[in-house]
Amino acid sequence: MDRTYPVDLNSVASYLKQLFSLRITSIVFITLLLPIVSASTTWESAESPHFRVYYREGTVDPVSILQMAEDFYAEMPELTSRIPAGITEIWVCDTQKAFQASVHAPIQDWAVGCAFPLSRRIVIQNPTHIAYAKLQLVQVLRHEIAHVLFGQCTRKAVKEIPLWFVEGVAIYFADEWVPSRHGTLLKHIFSKSILPLQELTRSFPSSQTGADLAYAQSQDALRWLVEVKGRDVLFDIIAKLHAGSNFNTAFENAVGWDLATYDTRWRESLTERYQWASLFSNSYVMWGGLGGLALLGYLFCWNRRRRHLNKLAQQEDTVDAFFKT
Repeated sequence: MDRTYPVDLNSVASYLKQLFSLRITSIVFITLLLPIVSASTTWESAESPHFRVYYREGTVDPVSILQMAEDFYAEMPELTSRIPAGITEIWVCDTQKAFQASVHAPIQDWAVGCAFPLSRRIVIQNPTHIAYAKLQLVQVLRHEIAHVLFGQCTRKAVKEIPLWFVEGVAIYFADEWVPSRHGTLLKHIFSKSILPLQELTRSFPSSQTGADLAYAQSQDALRWLVEVKGRDVLFDIIAKLHAGSNFNTAFENAVGWDLATYDTRWRESLTERYQWASLFSNSYVMWGGLGGLALLGYLFCWNRRRRHLNKLAQQEDTVDAFFKT
């Protein structure tokens, strides 16, 4: 969600000039309000038809980022056809400290990207840090761009859309796959600790463990919607939101269920869809099952070998016809 901070731009520019004795050549330093600026680390920029990348020299290859962004943009005509023309900015921070400062919003230490859909601005971590987090740069980019496209498309109703739906849409459109989320979902299905979607309407848990579950649930809830109702229903919801309908009405009219009914049916489907997988999410059951399979394999091989040896013994006891003559 966008946040605005009233500020006297002339005062900021004067302060920066006095502090660093530099000539300010771009308004981006003022609008972004980066608190950490130095003469030795200036921002470079590169641009494509729909995106502009800001980066520190030597931090990232801007051409590859622009190519990833434009490729994804071309995949989303259902959204891009409904938004006004404009450039989306992608800021690549060289350090985690710079990332935290650039976001200007409470954000957890484990976060690697942040989108401001109404401002068409994306801030991401250094790709090296993203790799350390066991994520892929292309997935992070697609996820944050999906937030911008979806937010621009549904800007009339953006404040009413539940967070689980917003994140589910971004994960779905980005074709994102994070293996740990699958394991997290299975664990909580087995322990019967899945959160009602209503609890994920306005915020996610602040802990990484809780957030992992929230993202996993958002991903599965949106994917199940497409599976049982079809992709066209998802875009019908988006079209209604684009036209200004509130989320509850748009969802119920497109899906045929109100949100409470959908939440109940989705959670009921989890035990049906993940019944066998959830058993193996328990380490005792999993290793016990694997041990049992290993034992069965051993007994099968032992029995086959014993029958083979018995057959050879019988052949040795039989007198060959040659010796009977």
